[in-house]
Amino acid sequence: MKVLIVDDNADTRSLIRALLEHKGHTVVGEAEDGPGALKAFRELRPEVVLLDIIMPGKSGVEVLEELRKIDPGVNVIMVTAVEQDSINRRLLLLGADGIIFKPFSPDVFERSFTDSLRKKPPRREKSDTILRLAAGGLSKCMLRTSEASSWAWELCGVSVASGKVPEAVGLAGLGKAAAAVQVYVRDGAPFAAALLFRSEDMEHISGCFVNGPLYRTGGPKELEEALLMEIGNIILNALSNPLINALKISAIASVPLFVRGGPAAVAAALGACLDPELEHRIISASIAMRRDGRVARAVALGVLPEGLALELEQRGAGE
Repeated sequence: MKVLIVDDNADTRSLIRALLEHKGHTVVGEAEDGPGALKAFRELRPEVVLLDIIMPGKSGVEVLEELRKIDPGVNVIMVTAVEQDSINRRLLLLGADGIIFKPFSPDVFERSFTDSLRKKPPRREKSDTILRLAAGGLSKCMLRTSEASSWAWELCGVSVASGKVPEAVGLAGLGKAAAAVQVYVRDGAPFAAALLFRSEDMEHISGCFVNGPLYRTGGPKELEEALLMEIGNIILNALSNPLINALKISAIASVPLFVRGGPAAVAAALGACLDPELEHRIISASIAMRRDGRVARAVALGVLPEGLALELEQRGAGE
């Protein structure tokens, strides 16, 4: 892969260059600030940009936004320190394909770099408007939920691809660990959304709004499910509302459902809402919840017909 490294620290750039070249990648250039990054990108046209967040001239998020305008399909991976302000980090991750936290070991860097590129759907569409609306709504939600809970919530990446409903679950990347899903349907505007949890994280996520230092609900499964449904309702509203509002159509929210099971159960739940044989636009958003070294993960999926997706893009192009 042809890579552009953007970081205001020369030692960090040298370390990343060495790690990339050791694995056979080609570093086509380096930049130490935002304006230099944009200039280098236009001249060098790399396949991947490794982008620091806090830089002179322009911040990483400003550079990310401009890169998306120049080339919506470019791979952009944010590189940032774990101890940076969590609220800024959540807001700055809009539209990135992944994040690598500093400090990192060679193994962690390579795994994070590879995983970020692997997560990118092979059939990514030019869905600037959909990506912007979904990422914007979810980023604001992450900020609010962090303030309201005992965990720091982060949006780690958002992508848009085309495919059939069963393929949506595969884009979540949770595999057999997708043990539960919160499904949310909007009647009147064929749109389905699901929040997928890893089975080992469900109890921790359901207890994140409990006051005090508690990590778990300590209650029956019914309470855990009720809390997961409430969390799912908040997140999936943040994903779907901007899209529905942009379409300027009336839609009634259905009653949330709770489904236990693996990918087949998730696909069946989504397929009950939308035609599984038709092509749809699939939004996949990776979410992380952090507290005291513990990381819980979830994936929000949104599935809408190609017709609605094209209408959204046309509206966005006319703005």
